[in-house]
Amino acid sequence: MTIQNSPPIVQVQNIKKVYPGGVEALNDISLDFPTGKLTTLLGPSGCGKTTLLKIIAGLLQPSSGRVLVDGKPVSEPGPERAFVFQDFALMPWATILRNVGFGLELAGVDRAKREEIAAKYINTVGLKGFELKYPHELSGGMRQRVGLARALAVNAKVLLMDEPFSAVDEQTRRKFQEDMLELVAKENKTFIFVTHSIEEAVYVSDRIVLLHRRPSRVSEIIEPKISRNVDPEAIRRQPEYLDAVENIWQSLKKFLD
Repeated sequence: MTIQNSPPIVQVQNIKKVYPGGVEALNDISLDFPTGKLTTLLGPSGCGKTTLLKIIAGLLQPSSGRVLVDGKPVSEPGPERAFVFQDFALMPWATILRNVGFGLELAGVDRAKREEIAAKYINTVGLKGFELKYPHELSGGMRQRVGLARALAVNAKVLLMDEPFSAVDEQTRRKFQEDMLELVAKENKTFIFVTHSIEEAVYVSDRIVLLHRRPSRVSEIIEPKISRNVDPEAIRRQPEYLDAVENIWQSLKKFLD
């Protein structure tokens, strides 16, 4: 699959981030993120993956450089970007229907319309029938699906996902990965995904950005040459998938020495 000609919706230009005390997290990061594709940020712990994601989201300010979304500079969170948190970040007192529709509620969408949209995305993530349940009545995997549905419901162009599957068991995680492939194909949104898992990155990504350990720089950009027009489980048995996992591991090992 060739993606170089896809127009970038997100542009990261010469981003540097230095925390108080002089800790340099990011050093001159420049990246383009193409429309309608899933790009994963991958690297050793502490390499600045989440820092970069939060800067793109407008939740953190860079020390220098800038982020453009649709050609406009980012200075704060905006409706064209939605963040899927690792820890679900749901309102415990609200039903699943209201949790999913909360972003629309903040935007002033009337109740009937936002509940219609919320119900659609609850169905999309496989939770039809749970609309009137509360977060404590759901499993961890189901709560993460609620977080994803909430991000989809606001119809943001860019979904920013910070290790969204790390808090669930391996079986649920694999099912999430399969669901992600369907969502990327169906929603035509731009996904920027953070994970520590090489296998997960290769499985879900159109493109993988390898980052050096702190201060982080772009080490390599990889496009997994695997076929996804097969049974989801068969993807993990493809020689191209296995080779990509091994090659990335060999690249990351250099940062551990």
